[in-house]
Amino acid sequence: MILTVTLNPCIDKTIYLDILETGGYNRVKSTRIDVAGKGLNVSTVLNHLGEDTLCMGLNFRNNGTLLERTVNNRGLKHHFVYADGSIRTNIKLFEQASHTMTEINEAGPCVSSSVIDRLVDEIDARLEHTHILVLSGSIPPGVPADIYQRLIRMAHRKDVKTVLDTAGEPFALGLREKPFLIKPNGVEFEQTFRQELKSGKTPLEIARSVIDSGVSYLCISLGEDGALLLDREHTYRAKALPVEAKGLTGAGDSMVAGMCYALRKHLGSEDMLRWAMACAAGSVRQEGTLLAGESDVQELLPAVNIEVIT
Repeated sequence: MILTVTLNPCIDKTIYLDILETGGYNRVKSTRIDVAGKGLNVSTVLNHLGEDTLCMGLNFRNNGTLLERTVNNRGLKHHFVYADGSIRTNIKLFEQASHTMTEINEAGPCVSSSVIDRLVDEIDARLEHTHILVLSGSIPPGVPADIYQRLIRMAHRKDVKTVLDTAGEPFALGLREKPFLIKPNGVEFEQTFRQELKSGKTPLEIARSVIDSGVSYLCISLGEDGALLLDREHTYRAKALPVEAKGLTGAGDSMVAGMCYALRKHLGSEDMLRWAMACAAGSVRQEGTLLAGESDVQELLPAVNIEVIT
């Protein structure tokens, strides 16, 4: 089973515009509202691919029925711990002329330490039946920055592979526990390793040092420039597939889902990256926060070109 953790679910309101006029008048072409979250996105794509997955994390009492209804409608197994407050709302401004997305994200409500302790216990109780633990997304106020580090350490004690996809201090602290797979995007990678980059090291040198430190796989998603994947022996590069972009939200999560699927099928590194790129492209061509289906992925897999660069 692949267990995903979403600590900061959200309501995504995607607004479609021809061109975004900053500081001016904008006419909306269409809108859509979706309940989302990075772990939820990962589980959704995995479920589409027929993989056994469980969504866990936090939900909020004031409007938590929205999240419950969403995961039920998607046919996802789930177990959330409730906290006081409301699920945050994120605004996604999609400019159709340039296919760019501007995001305005709320922080989320403050969560008590007792709720976090309960969630950690609930996750721990399910690790015996878990093969991969996916920890992704931001954390709401009140949640300690070392929460992912704590969960990775807990998973390691039970020989569960861990995947980390977050940013800032939670990423830096989680990295200390040597997750099995990490997936920063280009900006997150630069922010985390800013000092090393300033010292003159190249991004590939830094990435290789992360692998040498004990992380098995490092995937850097680069948007329109594709992605890099490093394992213990090689560095692989894939170009982004030329699909019409209708919604960019969830592309990185879909990459994580593709790599987790490949790991569960015991596929090699090149196939991991191939599944990641096909899942990402399959989601990019869906509107709003809709995500890739199995038919999308199977159609796109043969078009992914993998290059070994080192």
